[in-house]
Amino acid sequence: MTEHSSLEPSTIRALHSAAAGLVLLSLLLVASTFLPSTEAAATSLTGSTAHDVVTLTVDRPRTGHTEVEVRLSPLAPGSQAPSADPAVVTLQAVLPTAGHAGPETVALPTGNNRYRTEPVHLMAPGRWIFLVSVDRGATRDQYEFPLTLAG
Repeated sequence: MTEHSSLEPSTIRALHSAAAGLVLLSLLLVASTFLPSTEAAATSLTGSTAHDVVTLTVDRPRTGHTEVEVRLSPLAPGSQAPSADPAVVTLQAVLPTAGHAGPETVALPTGNNRYRTEPVHLMAPGRWIFLVSVDRGATRDQYEFPLTLAG
C-alpha cells in the first residue's frame, strides 16, 4: 500500500523555503556573536602624583581581551621631577564586586615614555579598577583608575 501526501507541491515548497529561511537566520545570529564589535572606542583616564602624570588607555573597554597603554607625561614646571632611574610600570585589573584580580603584569616600554601590556582579560562586565604602579628605584607611586565595562 502506498501512502500519498495530502499536501500540494506548492505547500511543500513553501515549507522548505520557510525552513531554509529559519536556518539562514539562525546562522546569521550565531555568526554575529563572533564578529568584532565597533561599539567601544578606546578610553583614556589620567591621574597624577608629585612624581608623574599618568594616562591609562584601555584599547577595548569591554569584556574579553584588551591591550592597555600607560603613558608617563612630563611634569609641570616647578613640580618635583622624577628620579633618573628608569621606570618599571606594572598593571593589575581588579573586579572587586566579583572578588577577581588578574595577575600583575609588567608593561613593556614602547618609547616616548609609553608602556604597553600584553592583552588583559576582563572576564565580566562591572566596575573594574586598574591598579598601576610606577617604580623608579627609591620611589614607587600607585594609581587607581576606575572604569565601568559593559557586556
